[in-house]
Amino acid sequence: MKFLFLIPLLLPLAAQAGPACAEHAANFGSSNHSGPISLSDAQRKNLGLQTTQATILDLTPSVEVPAILVVPPEKHGSISAPFAGRVIEVLVKLGQQVVAGEAVVRVAPLAVGSPAQTLASPVSGHVIRQSAMPGLAFTPETTLVEVGDDTQLLAQGLIFQSPELNKIKIGAPASLFLDVFPTSEFPGVLQRLDTGHAADDPGFHIYAAIPNPDHRLRPNFRGTLRIALADPQPAIAIPRRAILGSLGKLFVFVENDEGAFEKREIVTGIRSGNLVEVLEGVLPDEKVVTVGNYQLQYLGAASAAGGDEHGHSH
Repeated sequence: MKFLFLIPLLLPLAAQAGPACAEHAANFGSSNHSGPISLSDAQRKNLGLQTTQATILDLTPSVEVPAILVVPPEKHGSISAPFAGRVIEVLVKLGQQVVAGEAVVRVAPLAVGSPAQTLASPVSGHVIRQSAMPGLAFTPETTLVEVGDDTQLLAQGLIFQSPELNKIKIGAPASLFLDVFPTSEFPGVLQRLDTGHAADDPGFHIYAAIPNPDHRLRPNFRGTLRIALADPQPAIAIPRRAILGSLGKLFVFVENDEGAFEKREIVTGIRSGNLVEVLEGVLPDEKVVTVGNYQLQYLGAASAAGGDEHGHSH
């Protein structure tokens, strides 16, 4: 779809190049042209170009990992019976708030003559899982009800062996981002780390404590966990979305004083959330393209294909 969108923008460039060079305009993706690209107001509008200034900010080196919310083990209670039997009555509902010691299910042991018994929750919290139902036969291994205190949850992140792993420290600031709350950031603190990993699993689990006083967050919500690796430090920062290219050859488009766009190769440093440090290639206050930059690289290639008509024989 992106290439179809570019066709109306490329036709005027192909026409200027002449019929003999139309094949070069069609093959715009293969050009290495890096000169300034001048656009008409109509082309800028069609591309929806947006820019932002490179700014000196305090960036915090960080790492981002996939995460899932879980109830802390010490705040999680599984209710089962020490004997085989049958459920008589379920006294709670899924999601219900209970307190430690509150009865949650009545059961009848299988042993002849044994009286009915009531099982209680060992912790305060919400009923997060309920497998018990009247008439259900169970054994001592059967978990009938689970209760969890969700006033503070753990964001369980997964990180693989990498240099960043050695920089992660208990007590580091953390932030959780969830698709279900796309505009919210949930702060926390790194609380615990795996001491090792299984021989067949190269991943390490890290756990950040996330306060949840209003119960907005639920166990098993998934998102991204960001962990700070060091103290903030000043850096020339640009949005991550401004950067194009592949690892080792990254570039951005910078708007110059004449309103044209220059392709600049850059060297990056700290990554902090949606911001990236630029070590080389962009100066403070220069404007980098953040929207429309992907299409802009192909317009530049098309211009080069049209502009080489005097240097090629056809």
